[in-house]
Amino acid sequence: MQFYPQFAKNYYNKKTGNYIPMWHKIARAHKGIKLSDADSVLTSFGQYSPAYPTTNEDWRFAMRELNPTEKSVLCVTSSGDLPIAFTSSGAHDIDTFDISFFAGVIMDMKTSAIQTMNHEQYCSFVGGLDKTSDISELYGYDKIKTVCPKPSIIAAKQMRGYNIFNRGYNLYPEYMPTESEYSTAKGIISKPINFIWSGLQDLHTQLYKEYDIVYLSNIFEYFQNQKQIVNILNNLKPFVKKNGEIMLYTSWVQTSAAEQIDAAARECGWGEIKSHNQQNAFMLTMRRMR
Repeated sequence: MQFYPQFAKNYYNKKTGNYIPMWHKIARAHKGIKLSDADSVLTSFGQYSPAYPTTNEDWRFAMRELNPTEKSVLCVTSSGDLPIAFTSSGAHDIDTFDISFFAGVIMDMKTSAIQTMNHEQYCSFVGGLDKTSDISELYGYDKIKTVCPKPSIIAAKQMRGYNIFNRGYNLYPEYMPTESEYSTAKGIISKPINFIWSGLQDLHTQLYKEYDIVYLSNIFEYFQNQKQIVNILNNLKPFVKKNGEIMLYTSWVQTSAAEQIDAAARECGWGEIKSHNQQNAFMLTMRRMR
């Protein structure tokens, strides 16, 4: 797909700069229409929806459980923090994907910041992402502008006045890298991480190789149809190595969503399901057995 700023801006309020989710547009165009909570959540994500400024996932727990050292990884981009964590944890071949174009932009900006800033500067840079609608005013912009891939810098400039990095309600400092973790990342990251602009349902059409780990975060939490989950998993199967794992779902606690995802994975019939638990963290994985 190609980024078109004139299309992207149509998804934002020109006065406030805030994103207008599709469900809001549908409700405004069709007075009296009834939308379920599921419709509202699903249509809040789109090709031009804002990126999360930071992750809200316990990535340290995920790295310990998945042990990505020397493994190839396909990972949801989200805020860029998860692919950076995989890189710092020894994964040797990482591709990312996201339905939102701006997830790729924020990842490029963060990997560029890691290459050009110390830990304190990086924390200040990330701390300002959700508050800015003009990247030229962002702390550390002068440091990253010559390193960051030009398409991402140009796109962010074209979206001046629009809040493209403010998805979610909070920053999560507990999931920011420590000084030691940051030092590790700085010693490894020297170039952009590959980005595939695609939603999960179409992702299989953009893939051309197998992975040891496919990390889907909590995306399936937003699917209300178990058959959709089954279809997606079966479409992804050819791109998971034998004995490779799909991380199906992660949350602070086990929920009813996890039960539906578990049932869908078992319906596929080709994977071994495992629950990973620790205090305030739950993760569900499926290992390809055949």
